[in-house]
Amino acid sequence: MSFASDARGELARETCRERCCARSELAAALLCSGGISFKGLGRYALSITATDGVVARRYFSILKQFWNVTTEIRTLHTDALNGQVRYQLIIPEEASVLLLEETQLMDPDALFGVRMAPRSKLVEGDCCKRAFLLGTFLLCGAVNNPEREYHFELALPNEDLANYVIGIMNYYDIATKKACRKAKYVVYLKSAEEISTALSLIGAGSAVLKLEEARIRKDFRNRINRQMNCDSSNIDRVMAASSAQIEDIRYLEKEMGIEKLPKNLEIMARLRLENPEASLVSLGELLEPPIGKSGVNARLRKISEIARNLRSGEDTHLGN
Repeated sequence: MSFASDARGELARETCRERCCARSELAAALLCSGGISFKGLGRYALSITATDGVVARRYFSILKQFWNVTTEIRTLHTDALNGQVRYQLIIPEEASVLLLEETQLMDPDALFGVRMAPRSKLVEGDCCKRAFLLGTFLLCGAVNNPEREYHFELALPNEDLANYVIGIMNYYDIATKKACRKAKYVVYLKSAEEISTALSLIGAGSAVLKLEEARIRKDFRNRINRQMNCDSSNIDRVMAASSAQIEDIRYLEKEMGIEKLPKNLEIMARLRLENPEASLVSLGELLEPPIGKSGVNARLRKISEIARNLRSGEDTHLGN
């Protein structure tokens, strides 16, 4: 099973305990699954179509528990679904108007008398906001395996419903993005922190733990990679500087002999030739008495300056 299916399974098995939450969640399920059909003369057909059998069974239980409505579960398996099985919950027609009124979706001013998004008062309570987001995720949500990438989305059938969901997300300070894709309005998150918050809100505790574990592993790997890249860059810089210094020292040795350098520079030149890969700190520790990095750097710069002057024919002051 995918990470998203595991998350939906975890959520679908949680018990819905409050009637207000059941109303909010059912409204989301009907709207997100495109499960409202107008049959004329004030008659409606309602259904809920889900990708997971456990989600269909959840709404079978909710409808029975809160409204004593018994439904039928069918499986859909056609070429149009790319070989995937869908589970469709068929709600009896005689219960349709009652449920539309309960979910506050009936509206005589709306097209065919049904709203594309609920009224705000449906989710006045915090528990109802969470329930609406839960129903939305169960029917049209997806979340990628965090080991690969951070991506959470809700693919909604119309822009009104997308904006309604964004309003709830904003209430919880979750910064969402919206895009139109294949006639769907996709509300999505790309931040691991935002995704973790969204999953926590709807009660997907196990999914949050897996996401956080993946995030810790990825952060650790990234830190190791950055350190290795930094170490590699430092090594490259040390080797490049060492090569230039050795080239200068060998030039001096050929043209004048390094024994003619001041004693402190001669010793440093010989140490560099003997230790081409050593850092400045390591070279300083090899001296007796040891000196610091800045002292080593000053001596090597002086050696390079003498070599540069000798190459250019300028007067070379060796000093003491």
